[in-house]
Amino acid sequence: MNQAAIQSASQESVSEHGLTELVVTHEQDNYLQWLLPMVAHFSQQESGRWLSWVGAENISKEMLIQYGIDISRLRIIRLRDKSDTLWATWEALAAGNSHMVISSPGVLSRQEYQQLKQAAKAGACQGLMLRIR
Repeated sequence: MNQAAIQSASQESVSEHGLTELVVTHEQDNYLQWLLPMVAHFSQQESGRWLSWVGAENISKEMLIQYGIDISRLRIIRLRDKSDTLWATWEALAAGNSHMVISSPGVLSRQEYQQLKQAAKAGACQGLMLRIR
């Protein structure tokens, strides 16, 4: 994905409240190389609210800075138990203090997807759900 495509996609998705789901296969183990520039773009937005990333345990501060992510606007929500990912994602979306929430909640049922979509609407933010299969 090139920089123009990332900016175009990010401008379109932020204008609406709701969810966007990105599906990444196991063969795409380098997905951070295209995801982090997108995160950098979102972190530069002047919304006065957080860019929240639920469960980003494997990403170092140095890597975030290397990709140009404004870490002063990034809130990483680390979880002790991965089973809390769906709940933490819902809370981050609904709280209203994030303009975007990134999470990897796994495969979502129709009901879970609708609940997250409603939370995004309530919090007036965009959710970016990453699913690795």
